[in-house]
Amino acid sequence: MKSRKMLSEPIAYFLFIGMGFWFCFLCFAVETLTKQGNILWTGSYIGRLMAGSLAAGALLGGLFCFFLYRSARAQNRTATAAPESRMACGRVFAGALLLIVLCWFPAYLAYYPAICAYDMPIQTGQIVSGSYNDHHPLAHTLLVKGAMDLGRNLFGSVNTGIGLLSFLQLLFLASAFAGGIAALHKHGVRVWVQILMLLYSAVFPFHMFMSVSITKDTIFTGFFMIVLLALCILLRKGENSLRPGRADFPLFLGAVGIILFRNNGKYAMLVLLAVLALVLLFGRARRRLWGRLFLCLAAAFLLGNLILSALFYGLNAQQGDKREMLSMPIQQLGRCMLYHGGVGVLPEDDNTMSDEDKALVGDFLLDEGYKEYDPRISDPVKSHTNTYVVRYRTLEFAKTYLHLLLEYPGDFINAALALNAGYLSPFDVTHSAVNQDSGEKGLGYVQTRWVEEELDVRGIYQDSKWEGLHESLEEWADSNSYLKIPVLKYLFVPGTWLWLCLLTAGYLLAHRRFGMCVPLALFAGYYITLFLGPTVQLRYIYPVMAALPFTVLLCKCEVRKGK
Repeated sequence: MKSRKMLSEPIAYFLFIGMGFWFCFLCFAVETLTKQGNILWTGSYIGRLMAGSLAAGALLGGLFCFFLYRSARAQNRTATAAPESRMACGRVFAGALLLIVLCWFPAYLAYYPAICAYDMPIQTGQIVSGSYNDHHPLAHTLLVKGAMDLGRNLFGSVNTGIGLLSFLQLLFLASAFAGGIAALHKHGVRVWVQILMLLYSAVFPFHMFMSVSITKDTIFTGFFMIVLLALCILLRKGENSLRPGRADFPLFLGAVGIILFRNNGKYAMLVLLAVLALVLLFGRARRRLWGRLFLCLAAAFLLGNLILSALFYGLNAQQGDKREMLSMPIQQLGRCMLYHGGVGVLPEDDNTMSDEDKALVGDFLLDEGYKEYDPRISDPVKSHTNTYVVRYRTLEFAKTYLHLLLEYPGDFINAALALNAGYLSPFDVTHSAVNQDSGEKGLGYVQTRWVEEELDVRGIYQDSKWEGLHESLEEWADSNSYLKIPVLKYLFVPGTWLWLCLLTAGYLLAHRRFGMCVPLALFAGYYITLFLGPTVQLRYIYPVMAALPFTVLLCKCEVRKGK
């Protein structure tokens, strides 16, 4: 690639030094907060933090930019290989699928019928009682119900039905990864990179655990990958036509799946649609393609929400509690009460909050729930939340929230940093033990907890076909052994992936490949929902772990000449 095709170097250096500054700023702040428990955002501390972050960030960002441009000058445009035939790509897909399934299958045997952690006890409870709510995606709850009914009616065993669902889920996720390998092969990515990605797909431990975990996040990840692969393929073709092609159908189907299998999927899709609308309005090239993509995804968004509405009314479901969406305000207000509410929990409490603010927070966080504040997870305080205050006293709540934000901005920042430390810093380890304080097994970063008293009575029980492997995997998960792997552990921690997303965006901008930045809008929308979520968990960040490497490679490689 010739340097004249890139941004001017001063602009690029400014971009990457700015990125380096924020990386160091957040990493330093998170480290201080986790060690000391609190940060006093005084002028002197802010000055030291900014000076240190600027110095370290300038070094990191400057070096990255230097080597980026040096590499660009040292080579001409790298031509990709000729496009492979559909038959060749089909063979690659089949071979990759077979290898991935073979590598994951031992975990299926070890955890047979499946890992029934996370929301399974709650969802199966809804199924048995017939009383549904949409706190968990109704599409996934009905999928679990179908498996239970099929197992009971066809095999005489609910457990067998769950085992079948687990295996089909494994196949679906493996197919998404195999599709990614086939896409890399079709677009001429180097063979050694394809092999590396195949190994990543087959042996990365989290893929194995998540493939047999009955949770909405696994199926959502498959659809998330399908959307991004299809979007990258359509953009790489470079065609400017309103006529749909072969990749439009998986794009549409994947987008509907994103809406159906995670409640926050619609918000991530809205960000992608907003970016596409802006590109369509203000972009100068390929406007027919942008319009086609926008219409395809908008139609999928509409259909997905119509299906959700039909399921909601068809099941006579109730609205789930919306407190999950209030996780960030819950943490911020709870922290303010501990440090300024005069509640007598912390010696630092200066009791400077007004009686009016205390009264509203007390109505919002019932039974002095703020005393259970855990900076890493909102669930302890969230269980005491009275959402009535937000729904029916909205102006009063907003007034108090904004007043406290202006009065105690440092506490609001601390609450946000502590809750999202795992997403922001690759060096954070607090995320790994968020759920382990109870001492109960199966609550590590990889969750495998089995609630026997609830699942057994519903016909779902552990029936491992490889007990020795099951015990080894349980030990690996419970001890968070991924943190003990030198260097490679940074591929396991959630904080790495945000910065890989941002570096990818910076790389594409520096190379003036603005159109290929559009797929990153889906990651941006999804990250917004993560930052406002209740805690850092593997299943939340997993879609990014699965999809980003393929997206980076497909966006980074040059479009073939003549296209």
